[in-house]
Amino acid sequence: MNLTLEILGALVVATLGVYLIQKMQHDYRLIKIFKNYPIPPTLKVGGIIDLEKLYIFIQNFKYKIETRGNVNVESVDHVIRVASGPGEVVISLSAWGYLDFYKVERAIKIID
Repeated sequence: MNLTLEILGALVVATLGVYLIQKMQHDYRLIKIFKNYPIPPTLKVGGIIDLEKLYIFIQNFKYKIETRGNVNVESVDHVIRVASGPGEVVISLSAWGYLDFYKVERAIKIID
């Protein structure tokens, strides 16, 4: 009887361990996709940043656009277009994983 309880306890612990490892791997992939998504480091006025393809990998993410300097941007259907001005655009990508809330900021320098 004791051996059966030990085996059942070990199975429960192993199952929980595998479950948590899968959730951690999912969150790691989420951060890796955010960091490796191709956003250009510099962009000219009139250029676009397309976040539509990011929805293929992550469906429930949000983004926030902040401008530094004399930059005007337009955002339509997850496509960000730089309208005018030199400066910098900071895009904050955020999403909930299984274990925590993750946020990655990417800065883009706008040149004339």
